[in-house]
Amino acid sequence: MATLAIAVVVSQFRTTYVERELAVKTQTEHHVKAMEAHVLYSLQSVDLSLIGFANAIKVLNAQQRNSPEMMSELLSSRGSTFNGEYWITFLDTKGVAIATSTGNNINGSRYADRDYFKAHLDIAMRGKLFVGEPALGLRSSQRLFFLSRRVESAKGEFLGVIVAPLNVARYLTVFENSRFNSDISIALVHARGKVIAAVPNFEASFGRDLGSTDLFDNVRRASSGTYKTIGNADQLTRIFSYRVFEKLPLIIVVGNSDSESARLLQQNSLIAGAGLILLLILMAGAGHFSLRTYTRQEERELRFRALYSASREMEQKLLANEEERKKNEESMKLAALLFQNSGEGMMVTDADGRILAVNPAFALLSGYTEKEVIGHRGYELTTTRQDINFYTRMFESIAHTGQWEGELWHQHKDGEEYLVAMRFNTVYDELGNPFRYVALLSDITKRKASEELVWRQANFDALTGLPNRRMFHEHLRQEMKKTDRSHLPMALVFIDLDHFKEINDTLGHDKGDLLLKEVAIRLSAAVRGTDTVARLGGDEFTVILSELHNAGDVVRTAQEILRQMSTPFNLGNAGDKHIAHISSSIGITLYPEDGADAETLIKNADQAMYAAKQQGRNRFNYFAPFMQEATRVRMTLVNELREAVNHDELRILFQPIIDLASGKICKAEALVRWQHPVRGLLNPAEFISIAESSGMIVGIGDWVFKQAAREVQKLQALGLPDFQISVNKSAWQFRDNGSNYEQWLDFLQELHLDANSIIIEVTENLLLDTANSVSERMLALQHAHMQISLDDFGTGYCSVAFLRRFDIDYIKIDPTFVSNLSNGTDGVVLCEAIIAMAHKLDIKVIAEGIETPQQLAALTAAGCDLGQGYLFSKPISAEELEKQIKNQLPPVNNSLDIHRTTCE
Repeated sequence: MATLAIAVVVSQFRTTYVERELAVKTQTEHHVKAMEAHVLYSLQSVDLSLIGFANAIKVLNAQQRNSPEMMSELLSSRGSTFNGEYWITFLDTKGVAIATSTGNNINGSRYADRDYFKAHLDIAMRGKLFVGEPALGLRSSQRLFFLSRRVESAKGEFLGVIVAPLNVARYLTVFENSRFNSDISIALVHARGKVIAAVPNFEASFGRDLGSTDLFDNVRRASSGTYKTIGNADQLTRIFSYRVFEKLPLIIVVGNSDSESARLLQQNSLIAGAGLILLLILMAGAGHFSLRTYTRQEERELRFRALYSASREMEQKLLANEEERKKNEESMKLAALLFQNSGEGMMVTDADGRILAVNPAFALLSGYTEKEVIGHRGYELTTTRQDINFYTRMFESIAHTGQWEGELWHQHKDGEEYLVAMRFNTVYDELGNPFRYVALLSDITKRKASEELVWRQANFDALTGLPNRRMFHEHLRQEMKKTDRSHLPMALVFIDLDHFKEINDTLGHDKGDLLLKEVAIRLSAAVRGTDTVARLGGDEFTVILSELHNAGDVVRTAQEILRQMSTPFNLGNAGDKHIAHISSSIGITLYPEDGADAETLIKNADQAMYAAKQQGRNRFNYFAPFMQEATRVRMTLVNELREAVNHDELRILFQPIIDLASGKICKAEALVRWQHPVRGLLNPAEFISIAESSGMIVGIGDWVFKQAAREVQKLQALGLPDFQISVNKSAWQFRDNGSNYEQWLDFLQELHLDANSIIIEVTENLLLDTANSVSERMLALQHAHMQISLDDFGTGYCSVAFLRRFDIDYIKIDPTFVSNLSNGTDGVVLCEAIIAMAHKLDIKVIAEGIETPQQLAALTAAGCDLGQGYLFSKPISAEELEKQIKNQLPPVNNSLDIHRTTCE
């Protein structure tokens, strides 16, 4: 029995020692996993910074990449010193430093011999993270190791290397704080053998080569494991656990001394010896107690019965637990069914972000099968559109709230990018630590594209792609607020194209649209990149010149716009050339000098533009307060003219037209006047342009026509059946919404007058109008036998072809030619040529503005048919006209031979 007792004690002693050693082994394994997770998280954070900066650099042009100031500003804009744990440096294609995030001037320093640069000269490193061996910083002399990535253009061209030197001190602090006793050692080792960081004895360990130690013997056999050996730094026997980082050339090692086990062995030996002596004493008394065993047999029977009863209760509990287990299985099956058949993509990752499972909807969404993505990290499926700041905010939200919801760009297996709406939720373990992450994803690319299209249609001009009126107003208010903050003035430039209608009418609306597109391109090229060009509609454009440091910038911009707009536009192709010549009129207002709100600025800019047009076009004009007064007067006159029509303030005067052969009145021209209650009798030049621009010309023209028709009816009743009255018609009255020519003919029928009783008097510009509606209405009047007179002939560009096309009946020589008549001058020759040409075309000639007998004699000698002017009569009332016709006053020039006494 004593031998058996000793064997039991020795066995228990050995078991205790082995359990203690296993506990130390398990402890180091857990410890090394925790250290691996910390190091990996820090490296991922730095790697995301590298990816973000690489994406930002590749969109820069060569000049910007090689600019130390530009690159320094870029690298320091996203975290600057990064809490002092690392910084960012950009090297060009030759390994020459351009800039660093610390702001130090390292431009020109060469790093071409460093492994973190030379590694990326190999194209095989494309898209991979390089982790360098530990080294002393070239400038900082700090103990560092380096992470770097290759920077490429969108076409795959090598642009340089982005480097992040990591200060080893950050890991020393973490390693030291995680040692809960002095026996523990922790080391981060490069795969090539050199120690990066280690505690204790860091100073002696940094850079030491461990390639020939037991550590690398074990690493060659397995990527993780545990072994026992003597430490190189302090010669203590430890149990070491190690792990090789996945896809990274790093090894983390944690060691724990077994001195505690030795101490326990000695302690347990003493305890075991004393226990053995005590056991022998107890064995002696055991015989005595065995005699009493039989007497307690009945008690054991009762205990067995109680145990049986307890086992029955346990059986019932087990059955109940089985039912609960079945319910849990059903719940798990239902959850699996939902996971597999959900319409939304689902992804489950572990606490480190590695994908554990995805559902079929996720595979359909991404193009990857479940086997292809398991083990990869979720962010590997995303694109480079998201920068480091985006991921930082995402991780912070998940860490603080356990969830994140937003939009993220992913890349399909075939390379196509798509936008997903994603929601992350965290699953915690029983200790409250993150255990799993569950992500729900749905493709919203088409929905976003549709929303973008609707937004663009609402805010941008469909033809030119420029901001429309709505977006322009929004930009204008934003720039005004910016000006209020910066106290730098802002200018609003209002641009209206000159002669654009002629382009539409002569070349067609498709060429007009092409011209507007070219105008938009030239305007955008004429301003700064920070300025806003918008199209308000039609041929009206605006430019917002923001934050002006120099007032001369406005003048230079306006001059450049004038130059661009006056340069001919080629609107055709190689076989179909159409050259368009236009110009522009520009109005300029300054904020805040010319207006405190957007509406006032726009109104004042429009007034300045209108003034530029009135001054001759192809020029710019700054707004001045007097323009407001001119506009106010003009608007007052518009309102008063409307009242004049309603209050019967318009008057008709008639200027007689004389047959130069007979000296008798045979026609008259109807002239409208406005009897203004304050300003007196106003000539047409003072209000006809306002009537045209306001649209009132149509009503006024119809009223004049009816008054003239009633008067010619009276005059023909006096015995002059061939008497005619000419009525001036504006071009506005022959366009789509301005002509009542059918009502004119109906009114003549009501008065029982022939259509040729009225002569329609138009200007040359109307004949040059290529709109189909103008031609149709002119030809319709002639088809009804109404005659056409061409006013101010010789001052425009009317050709003989137009005279034949519209079958003109009369042309009126402009008064400027008549006033220059004198014997032997070019004026006589010119008038004779006009009269001869007209007679060849069977057109009669009316000379307008005859004021002297000499002019009359010259025109009569040249063969002119008719004349009017102050020599014969000023414009008179209808009553005076009727009186003169009744009396038929003798000819003014008694020397004229009178061959006829009636008008033809």
